[in-house]
Amino acid sequence: MAVLPKGGDIYTVVGQNQNGEYAVDSRKSRCTCADHRYRGTRCKHIRRVAFATGERVAPAWVDADEVDAQLGEHVEETPKVAATDGGVTLEEFGADDRDDDRPEDCDCGNWNDGLGLCCWPCYRDGFEEPNPHATGEDE
Repeated sequence: MAVLPKGGDIYTVVGQNQNGEYAVDSRKSRCTCADHRYRGTRCKHIRRVAFATGERVAPAWVDADEVDAQLGEHVEETPKVAATDGGVTLEEFGADDRDDDRPEDCDCGNWNDGLGLCCWPCYRDGFEEPNPHATGEDE
């Protein structure tokens, strides 16, 4: 499902079926779908908006490869992922991040700023560019 901003706290959620376009008010947790209107439940459209806008944190156990690459793509906010220590990371569930399987011992950081060189662990694993998501201290 795609989440498109409509203005303020209102979003359009486009589903997979033919008539699957619903308005969601994220502030008041309301949706125009039949499930929400008739059963009064927090429907999947409301939950999708909450994940896409970062209002609700995706659990740490969620497999990033199973998450729709477009989650959060159409909104200014960023989806958030729970860290295993109970905190929250600001990583996105984006296809670019998923395809960038850097080694755990990556030490790309500020030391190579402007040089375009990656660290040895990344080079060893076949990367030619420094890790764009690396943060580190000057070495």
